[in-house]
Amino acid sequence: MVTIKDIAQAANVSASTVSRVVSGNPKISKHTREKVKDTMKSLNYLPNQAARTLATKHSNTIGIIQKSGSIKDRQNPFVLDVLSGIFSECKNHGYSTIPTTNTQSKGIELEVQEMIHYHSVDGFIVLYSKKDNPIIDILKAHALPYVVIGKSLTNDEVIHIDNDNVRASELLTRHLIDKRHKNFLFIAESGDYEVVKDRIAGHLKAIEQESLVTDIVYFDKNREHIRSYFQGLIDYRALPSVVITSDTLLNHLVLSIFYELKLHIPTDIQTATFNDSYLNAFASPPQTTVDIYPKLLGEVAAESLLNVIQGREIVGFNKLIQTTIIERESTTTIQEV
Repeated sequence: MVTIKDIAQAANVSASTVSRVVSGNPKISKHTREKVKDTMKSLNYLPNQAARTLATKHSNTIGIIQKSGSIKDRQNPFVLDVLSGIFSECKNHGYSTIPTTNTQSKGIELEVQEMIHYHSVDGFIVLYSKKDNPIIDILKAHALPYVVIGKSLTNDEVIHIDNDNVRASELLTRHLIDKRHKNFLFIAESGDYEVVKDRIAGHLKAIEQESLVTDIVYFDKNREHIRSYFQGLIDYRALPSVVITSDTLLNHLVLSIFYELKLHIPTDIQTATFNDSYLNAFASPPQTTVDIYPKLLGEVAAESLLNVIQGREIVGFNKLIQTTIIERESTTTIQEV
């Protein structure tokens, strides 16, 4: 095993100089730093992260707090794209990441507490915004820097990276109203998440301004419950003209149920959702969506957290990322009879 003494001997410097290069000490000249790093690379030396953390009081690692580590959440295109943005931005600045993996809230809390106890991370990115979230209480109690991807619920000076989900949902609903839809159904994910609340609020705002009627229903991605619900609408001839789902996973669950029930899109019923991805583009038929640019959300969140960790001046604690409606074959203008 290659040691710091081996690197020092090969580079013709002292072992303390090698240690300072590993810890990122700015007092080491550029020439010496590059010579030591080249030697480390040639000898395939990797610094021990635990030792480095003890020496520098920094782990150069960011903790990522997910609402669940279940397979359905881990494979959610929104989560995958957000994580991609976080990973790339952290890697560009020499940081690694550790995500929570537990599927239960108490287990996630324990994971976070262990990361803090063992000094495994320098800060956290929370991938969701939720009222009375015990995770936030833990982070505040330990005075650890964190950034939230989601809506700000307090007046604390904590950075939140979000879309204007109320406005985005209002614009999507108006877009569908312009296509002569008058009978709406909004299917929302249960769980009291702020992003869902905002999308419902924007939808209702557009509906009320046009004096139309909509139904709002909540599901926890239970296939049998959703199928039974739509079977009832078919039996009572109460199908809406368009279904808006609060996220892509719900949208695809609905699409598969429509296939089973022999409901054809867009002739029998139409569909639209939030968070564009390849799943939407290659669905049958391709889905109309609101692109919320999740990779950019992740990049900005990581960049903002690293600025906090490194003591840079913060300008603006609430940052909004644009949204765009992408029109596809799942929605068309209704022909008046």
